[in-house]
Amino acid sequence: MSKTLVIGYGNTLRSDDGVGVWIADRIDALHLPNVDVRTCHQLHLELVSDLIKYERVILVDAGFSSESIAVRTCYPSPALPSSTDHNVSPEVLQQLALELYDVPIDIHLYTVRGEYFDFGSTFSPAVKDRANYVLEMIASRIQSPITSPEQSQFERS
Repeated sequence: MSKTLVIGYGNTLRSDDGVGVWIADRIDALHLPNVDVRTCHQLHLELVSDLIKYERVILVDAGFSSESIAVRTCYPSPALPSSTDHNVSPEVLQQLALELYDVPIDIHLYTVRGEYFDFGSTFSPAVKDRANYVLEMIASRIQSPITSPEQSQFERS
């Protein structure tokens, strides 16, 4: 079993929106031990059964944050999506893992602020710089030890 799963998500045909996929592809090219990498257009409920197999999950996406780079630890949310939601949050995936499998998932979300989301396949100059920095941040985090459940900030209620 791999200890870490990296998921980069976004639309690679919408310029900066594809930065999560780009970063995940670069992590994959590093061939780090005990690391699996996936890419997708968006998070979806079907991921839950895969996520529970990992000790740590790192998500990477583009966003509209006021910060150029945001990193946060996610915590379960009892607010489940309606049947018409196309966007599923990391917190909802965690909650479903708890409710369906009784398994907590340690998720860290890296968001790179995008500047340009129109059709295209290249990043804006600012996102290129941010992407390389986030790539280094994630590679460093992956190589750091995973804390035991007793030491982790993530705990089941």
